[in-house]
Amino acid sequence: MQLSFVIIDDTELDHFIALKMIRNANKKFRVKSFIDATHALEQITAGDIDKDAKVILVFLDIYMPLMNGFEFVEEFEKLDEAIQNKYYVVALTSSWQISDINRVNSYRSFKKMITKPMKADELSSLINKVTIEYSIHL
Repeated sequence: MQLSFVIIDDTELDHFIALKMIRNANKKFRVKSFIDATHALEQITAGDIDKDAKVILVFLDIYMPLMNGFEFVEEFEKLDEAIQNKYYVVALTSSWQISDINRVNSYRSFKKMITKPMKADELSSLINKVTIEYSIHL
């Protein structure tokens, strides 16, 4: 599969919802989940997420303890450009505060912002956009 997913969120319920939505879109999609953004960043840096994927769509909660989504992206943007180009980072949040929207938009790595819980039509639209942008055939 040329498209896989990473879920980085500190809430088990949000993991469950995102995983269910992804599985409903396509049962063959590979998904890795992380409660701790630091651990996810370590695996991304080491190249241990999905070597076969052309692009990895990351759903990143922006407000988490330890390392929040903004801190994650700051470190992610320091990685080699070849690594960064393999990831399509989507900010997940329950907030629609203008300050959060502006902060998300200030990082080049955030490609989109979605409010929790994710909806099926949002995921479908996002998958379509990514497959077209990266010339992926599902």
